[in-house]
Amino acid sequence: MSRAAVRAAVAVLTFLLALPGAPAPAAAHAIVLESSPKHDAVLPEAPSRLVLRFNSRIEAALSRVTIEPSAGRPVALPVAAEAASAADRLVVPLQPLAPGIYIVRYRVLAADGHVTEGALRFTVKAP
Repeated sequence: MSRAAVRAAVAVLTFLLALPGAPAPAAAHAIVLESSPKHDAVLPEAPSRLVLRFNSRIEAALSRVTIEPSAGRPVALPVAAEAASAADRLVVPLQPLAPGIYIVRYRVLAADGHVTEGALRFTVKAP
């Protein structure tokens, strides 16, 4: 092997060894760590709000949430600007919901500039 090839191999190896300390690209996206209600929850009564907790800070003012009943159209929901809310949460007040299946879709902007979209479903049982 020539000296140039050895130097190139050492440079590549050094670069690869340094990678574990670098942030992973996938870690840059906001991921839902927990939600209330939980995905696929079956609830005895309708919740008064939806809470999504992420693994990073969220720009609530630039995030969007909709709710869609199984037999209806999506409705945009206001994202609450509660002083008590942590920067990693979206709190969404809900109007009274009839029994049925609901799909909540969210599109959030993380503080690092990455957009994440997702959905969760829950069911409100009839009394």
